[in-house]
Amino acid sequence: MKKLLFFLFLFTAFQATSQLTPVQIAERNKPGTVMILAQYKGHVSAVEPEVNNEAITELAQQVKAQVENGTITRDQFWNVYLLAFAKNISLYVVKGTQTYDKDLDITMVGSGFIVTPDGYVITNAHVVDENDDETKKSFAEQAFVEILQRDVKTLEEAMTRPMAEDEKQAITDAYSWYFSQTMEVSEIEKNFYVQLGITGKSGKIESLRVPAKIVTQGAPIPGKDVAILKMSEKHQYPTIRVGDDQDMRIGDQVYVLGYPAVATFHPLISEESMAEASLTRGLVSARKSMKGGWDVLQIDAAITHGNSGGPVMNENGEVIGLATFGSIDAQRGQEVQGMNFIVPTTVVKEFIRKGNIHPAMSDISVAYEEAMDLFDQSHFKKALEKFNEVRDMNSSFPFIDKYVRDTKRKIDQGLDKPEKDPMMMYYIIGGGALLLIIVLVLLFRKRKKA
Repeated sequence: MKKLLFFLFLFTAFQATSQLTPVQIAERNKPGTVMILAQYKGHVSAVEPEVNNEAITELAQQVKAQVENGTITRDQFWNVYLLAFAKNISLYVVKGTQTYDKDLDITMVGSGFIVTPDGYVITNAHVVDENDDETKKSFAEQAFVEILQRDVKTLEEAMTRPMAEDEKQAITDAYSWYFSQTMEVSEIEKNFYVQLGITGKSGKIESLRVPAKIVTQGAPIPGKDVAILKMSEKHQYPTIRVGDDQDMRIGDQVYVLGYPAVATFHPLISEESMAEASLTRGLVSARKSMKGGWDVLQIDAAITHGNSGGPVMNENGEVIGLATFGSIDAQRGQEVQGMNFIVPTTVVKEFIRKGNIHPAMSDISVAYEEAMDLFDQSHFKKALEKFNEVRDMNSSFPFIDKYVRDTKRKIDQGLDKPEKDPMMMYYIIGGGALLLIIVLVLLFRKRKKA
């Protein structure tokens, strides 16, 4: 019986497939993870705000009372006052009598991923929807920045000190919300682009911007927040595998790729680095039901503005959902990390079927994965052959020059491990299977005699 168990173990060991490491997931899926750019041009108008003097006086008295009873210090007066004003701006600001008009030219940024060799891209609906609340707030913030700056300056004169960054952001967000409620947008012109990293002539990563059109689109949260774009230029694009979220359990690892704005457009980061997606990781925290009767997955991996629409992957590197929305602290009005939600691929596949799209891996991505497998197994000479094959298929494939250089260096260092004869593995598996059959036959005969 012990021999039987040994051969069973030997036979199944060769069939087992290992999960990918975080490094492998990132390196294999970064080429197919893209930035989505939604460009809006048009004309906006909104009613200029006026301060409700009675309400603002009462707020000042309430905060002053906190100073007098020792709840806060005198130095904290303006901070508490401004944050309270911003949090409940609808109480302290009313519609004025003047209308303010401005031309609009703004680009919103999100993330997405390519699922077919000819360039179908999955993202969130709110990334490409001009009626989304966050998009309208961005319209207002850009179009009415002069009014915002004027009112901030007036407040700073009364404070006799510059506003702190959190105070300024709170006031900006509050005014943007106000304008978004009264704003009208006309003569809107929309253009969408998919931006992916490519290897430039210098060998450095550059950005390729490809025009795209919406194929099918859901509604922003609380709707099914999915959109599919099609790139207009013909190439063989890098792709990512679409998986199944149904097998995901609480505690399973997840990995998020995307272009979070705070990191992608950080003032200290070079333009070259902006073309490379960022990876975060976490766990599945829960499966929750939306009010519309469909499920979302809650994860604790960090996501923020710019991540929207980016792929969330399982430990096999397959997409099981889209990074979509987070949670806001009702008291502070700030994002709460670790409480984020993704639209699962079960919902995404509804839109894939609706668009009559057939996800498939491109030949170049399959070849790239094979090269990466060889590289990870230290079969550097074979990996170099495969990387060169990828480069022959498309010399601008992202990161290909880097891996060719790294592979050559490994070979020069004498680190190459020759591949074992693949036929030997079949012989071993076949021999193990044959021995297993023999043992089973002998065992059956012994039992029959007994």
